[in-house]
Amino acid sequence: MKRNPEKLSDKTYDLLVVGAGIYGASVAWDAALRGLSVALIERGDFGSGNSSSSLKIVHGGLRYLQSLDFARMRTSIRERRLLLRAAPHLVSPLPCLMPTYRKLMKSRLALRAAMILNDLVSYDRNRGIDDPARRIPRGRTVGREECLRLAPGLDDGVEGLGRITGGAVWHDALMYSSERLGLAFVQSASQAGADVANYLEARNYVTDGARVTGLVAHDAIGGGDVEISARLVLNTVGPGVDGVLELLRSHPHVWTGRMSNGKRLQLSTAMNIVVNRPILGEHALGFHSPFEYSNPEGNRRLASRALFMVPWRRFTLVGTQHRPYEGSPDDFRPGEELIASFVDEINRAYPGAEIKLSEVSHALYGVIPMDGTDARSGEVNLSTHPRIIDHAAEDGIEGLLSVVGMKYTTARDVAECMVDRVLTKLGTESRPCETCNRQLAGGDVGRMEDFLAGVQREKPLGLEPEAVEHLVHSHGSNWRGIVKLAEEESGLAGLVPGSGEVLMAEVANAVRNEMAVRLSDVVLRRTDLGSAGDPGDGALRACADLMTGELGWDGERVAAEIDETRAAYPTFG
Repeated sequence: MKRNPEKLSDKTYDLLVVGAGIYGASVAWDAALRGLSVALIERGDFGSGNSSSSLKIVHGGLRYLQSLDFARMRTSIRERRLLLRAAPHLVSPLPCLMPTYRKLMKSRLALRAAMILNDLVSYDRNRGIDDPARRIPRGRTVGREECLRLAPGLDDGVEGLGRITGGAVWHDALMYSSERLGLAFVQSASQAGADVANYLEARNYVTDGARVTGLVAHDAIGGGDVEISARLVLNTVGPGVDGVLELLRSHPHVWTGRMSNGKRLQLSTAMNIVVNRPILGEHALGFHSPFEYSNPEGNRRLASRALFMVPWRRFTLVGTQHRPYEGSPDDFRPGEELIASFVDEINRAYPGAEIKLSEVSHALYGVIPMDGTDARSGEVNLSTHPRIIDHAAEDGIEGLLSVVGMKYTTARDVAECMVDRVLTKLGTESRPCETCNRQLAGGDVGRMEDFLAGVQREKPLGLEPEAVEHLVHSHGSNWRGIVKLAEEESGLAGLVPGSGEVLMAEVANAVRNEMAVRLSDVVLRRTDLGSAGDPGDGALRACADLMTGELGWDGERVAAEIDETRAAYPTFG
C-alpha cells in the first residue's frame, strides 16, 4: 500500500467509506470484492481507535445463552470460525475458565448445562478448519481443586455467591495482534482494488440539493484538502458519528428533520489494562467483582460485575471497566486515579493477582455506545446490536448511510449486511459476498504449526526461534518480504534495540508498504514494539532515525514524534 491521497480526487467512487477501524475496513474489503469502486479514508491511522483497544478476544457468543439469543450466538460462532480460518497466523483458540458457586444460576450444574447447550448450538464451529490447532474443543466442567489450580489466588468466597464449587471451561479465540489483524483487512481491501488513505479527515460534505455526493477531506500529513466524489458515502466512525454528521450543519438545505435532534448515541467509556507480567497459565479467567451501589432512591444494593483476565504473550490483559460518558469521544483519556481504582477493584476480586499500579504498562481505552444504565446495579448496559442508519429514510438525505458497531468479532458480518444494502441503494445487481470464503492478507499458511516449523528450519537471517515466531505470527505468508528487505539492506537485518523480536526491516516495511507515516504508527500498530508498553528510548530513537531517512524528518519533528508516542502510555506520579 502506498499513500497517495491526491489520487482519490481522480474519479467518482461507487462507495466512500469514512473510518478505517475494523468495521470500515471490513466494508471496504467486501465492497471491493463485489466489484464496487471503493475509497476508504481514516482521520488518524488505520485501527487507531476502539479497534486496537480490545481485550483481543474473538467471542463465540457464550454470554448470549443468558438471554437465549441463539441467533446472535450462531452469528458469533460463524464469525469466530471464519477468522480462525481467514487469519490462522493471527487468531488461535483460547481456553477460558469461569468459577462456579452454590448459587443456582452460577452453579456447576447450571454451567455444565450451559457447556452442553453451547456445544449443541456450535455444532459446526470447526467446519472448514483443516488445522487441528485452530479447532475449538468441547466445553467441560472441572472440580473445585482444578479450578483453584488454574486460577491460584482467586477469592474463594464472593459475597452473595458463596464458595467456589468448581469451574466451567470453554474455548473462544485470541488475537495475536488486534492491530495487525485490522491492518490485514485494510491490506485485503487494497489488494481487492480499494483506494485507501490514512490521516485524511472529513471536513465537509459535498452536496447536491438534499443528496450527499462526496466529502472534502483534509490531509494531515501533506496539508491541503482533497475532494472525493462518491455515489454513496458510508460513515463507520463509531462513537464519532454525531461529530461527522454535525458537518452537515453548513448545508441548510440538507440539515432538516431529525438531523437537528442532537446526539444519536449514548456513550460509555471502556478501559482495559496491560499488566507487564503473566498472572495466569494458559486459561483466560472470567471472575466476579462485587460492589455496592446506591440507586437513585438512595438505597444501597449489593451487585456484581464480570471482569475478564487474559494471558497474552508475556503479559496479562484485564478488563473491561465501563462508565457512562457525556463528553466528546476525542476527549476521554484515563488518568492515574481511574486506572488505580480499577487495579484496586481487580485485586479485591482476585487477591492472588496482587497487581501493583507500577506494573500497569499500558491502558487500552475508548468510548463505545450504551443503552443507559441498569437501575438495579448502576452498571452500564452496553449496546448489543449494531445500529444502521439510512439517512434517506430517517432524515430525507440521499447518498448517506451510517453504521455503529460494537463487536470486533462480528464486524465482517455487519459489513456483509451493509454492502447488501449499498448494492440495493446503488441499484446495482446483487452479488454474493466473498469475504466468508477468502483468507486475509498473510493468511495463506495452511496448518499454522507446520508452517511455523518450516520457517524455523530455514532459520532466516540466523534469527532466534522467538524472533522467527514473531515474524510468522505478525506477517503470516508474507514473512519472506520482510526477510528480503533485510537481505537487500544490511542495516535492516538487525533487531530493534531493546527488542528480542522486531526486525528493523519491519519498521522499513511499515513505512514503505504499510502506510506508516508517524512513529506511533510503527510502534503501536505495525509492530509489537509498543503494543504492551513503552519500548524504551533505544527503540524509539532507532525507529525515528530510520523513519527520518525514509520520510525526511528534521530534528524537531523527531523529538515531537517521540514525545507523541510516549504520551500514549500511562504515567504514575
